[in-house]
Amino acid sequence: MTRMRAIVFGDDRKIRLEEVPVPEVGPGDVLLRPHFCGICGTDLHAPSMTAPFRAGVVMGHEFSAEVVATGEQVQGWEPGTRVAVNPNGNVCGACGACRDARFNLCRSAVFVNGIGIRHDGGMAELVTVDPKVLHPLPDSVSSEQGAFVEPLATAIRAVRRSRFRLGSSAAVIGSGPVGLLMVQALRRAGASTITAIELSAFRRQAALDLGADIAFDPRTEPPRSVFGTELEPPEFVFECSGAQGTLELAVDIVRYGGRVTLTGLPSRPVEVTATTVIGKEVDVVGSIIYVEEFPLAIDLLAKGAFDIESLISMILPIARFDEGFEALANPVSTLKVLLHPTQK
Repeated sequence: MTRMRAIVFGDDRKIRLEEVPVPEVGPGDVLLRPHFCGICGTDLHAPSMTAPFRAGVVMGHEFSAEVVATGEQVQGWEPGTRVAVNPNGNVCGACGACRDARFNLCRSAVFVNGIGIRHDGGMAELVTVDPKVLHPLPDSVSSEQGAFVEPLATAIRAVRRSRFRLGSSAAVIGSGPVGLLMVQALRRAGASTITAIELSAFRRQAALDLGADIAFDPRTEPPRSVFGTELEPPEFVFECSGAQGTLELAVDIVRYGGRVTLTGLPSRPVEVTATTVIGKEVDVVGSIIYVEEFPLAIDLLAKGAFDIESLISMILPIARFDEGFEALANPVSTLKVLLHPTQK
């Protein structure tokens, strides 16, 4: 086998299935066979983003895999081992953030080495990675669940970064996969009331099924009329949609002195400190990239703490990737699409 199938972000900013050379295994590389790879909102919007995708990169940053082979300098990873891949785990170790042990703020890890963004990712039959990005999956975590470790780590990070308190109220803007994982995380963190704000009726129902107390469509029920008349403004708001104008909505509905946490696309700011907006003092915090939350997500999945199966709408071979992208672009009844790179 000298060539393989992969989903590539082209020089013309279009996403297509191509045949590409099988990656060579360098001395410090681990060769993986991806099992399942999630289509992320970042992947969906890649053609319209000015950054950070590299032309020609194999896409896919939410994936599970198995070890196929290792370079001569790699130790501790045996063929057949199932893993989850931390796409932002290849930190430089030398920048100011790394020296301060704030590895999630290493720009090199995202904008130079980010897997599926700058370095080839999991939407392919084979991929090579640095072993430092690998985390073993226990037998109690399926390979399908393993493809959710990255978005789950994002949700857990946001809840922890927000300094959420037991018994507090929260609103979640956007009920896509990250928003629904956020709802579950907040429920397990002891939220008193969780309100989901979502355009799609299908996704609103999913939010209710997975732990939200209330779900409404902001087009038909203006948030200002909901919060302040029917409901007390939430103490914490989590923006999980990455849509235009949702930061303003979050600041508008949060309680005075409350806290807004952003968990959107990579173009979102990573760190924003206490800000006064339109005369209303709130804390606005960026939370995109996790640290110790990645292995924590695996541990929580192993304990059965999150419902992942309800989030999987379809599993497709990569030859039908366009069906998955189309379904997510118009998510009438779609939550998460997984690609199966080796399925014909």
